[in-house]
Amino acid sequence: MIALTAGILFLIYLNAPAVAVRMHGAPFILAAAIPLALAIPVAHRVLVRNEELRFPKLLIAAAFMMAMNAVSALASIHPHTSMDTLQNWVIEGVLLALLIANAVRTAAELKAATVAIVAAGAVMGAVAIAQQLLGAADHPFFGLGQLDSEIADAGGSIRVRLAGPIGETNRFAQIMAVLIPIAGSCALTSRGIRRASYGLAMLLIAGGVAFTFSRGAIVALVLAVPFALSFRMLQIRHVILGFAAATCLLVAMPHYAERVISIGDVAMKGLGLSSGGLRNSDGAARGRMTEMKSAALVFLDHPILGAGPGLAPHYYDENAGVVGGKVRQGERRSHNLFLQLAAETGIVGLAAFALVIVIAFQGLDRARRRLERSERELWGIACGLEVALVISLATSLFLHAAYIRYFWVLLGLSVAASAQEGAPALVRLLVRMLRETAERIRADA
Repeated sequence: MIALTAGILFLIYLNAPAVAVRMHGAPFILAAAIPLALAIPVAHRVLVRNEELRFPKLLIAAAFMMAMNAVSALASIHPHTSMDTLQNWVIEGVLLALLIANAVRTAAELKAATVAIVAAGAVMGAVAIAQQLLGAADHPFFGLGQLDSEIADAGGSIRVRLAGPIGETNRFAQIMAVLIPIAGSCALTSRGIRRASYGLAMLLIAGGVAFTFSRGAIVALVLAVPFALSFRMLQIRHVILGFAAATCLLVAMPHYAERVISIGDVAMKGLGLSSGGLRNSDGAARGRMTEMKSAALVFLDHPILGAGPGLAPHYYDENAGVVGGKVRQGERRSHNLFLQLAAETGIVGLAAFALVIVIAFQGLDRARRRLERSERELWGIACGLEVALVISLATSLFLHAAYIRYFWVLLGLSVAASAQEGAPALVRLLVRMLRETAERIRADA
């Protein structure tokens, strides 16, 4: 059952079911059947091994969040539309996390699940790198290498932004960026061929992120560095090496360098510290700011329960003209998960979401402290997942709630990691004594 669970998670993270349906004409039922196949190992536990279903605090909080969202949906002006959005959150979110939390329980299962999602990221990264070498437009790799927009540098040179199997560049960058700390922490706590494999996977994943030219991913990775340092995943020398590697990468990719430099320009103008204001920033930044302000107005008009799940875009036309900026035609998403939740579910829904996040971090933090001295590989997974959640939330400052299943995959694995127990106290004592003895012997030598 370990191989089955890992295989399903690999396909989910690779977005293979959606690619098969959208790009190759496979029946739609396939997209639902593969994630729901996680019910097979869960049923084996319950019916064959007589184990009980687990309903940890995080999933109870998630169920409460869905209940609050249902109240918001019923109170909205378009309850049917809101209920459809809520259904997607339940099926692609809470139900998926529940299945993962019950299918992945033991240390071996958690390690296999981690290998699965990192391997999926490595495949996507390898495809992105191959596209750069062979020609992105000529090699879609059966839908695993989709293309999105184009960008130009100051000299007018055009580069295509890669979108992987997702089809949307910034979302692809997000689901790849969260894998970097997971692969990196597993590499640090593994040995031999496993360490080399994780290290290679991390490089491939980082390459995939680079070829998306995503500014949000860069910001999120930088924000995650202090957390990795505080968890002792990284040391200062690692940060220096990483900074040097990133600098070399940006020198080699002037398109990306210009986009990264523009982050500071947008921030300065947005804070009023630079002349011209946001009206002189690039169109993407101005458009997103208008969409965020529109969502903020929706929240101010519906502060308690929100306008209803999925309904923030319906208010864009009437609010965009009020807030100004770059106004686009049609319905537009909020481009900020937290503003979207505030606009669509109000204070109640936003607080319920915050409760889920707090519980997730508390569980991972306890596991990280518990496993540090006794189970280094599990400690690495817990650290990687905790930093991955930081990156996911940081990138969500620039992205709305689409492809939400990837976030819930992280939460489901976080539940599994939080439940891992370290070695017994006596074993920990013996391990510590052996380690101290070995260190004394090396010092004497």
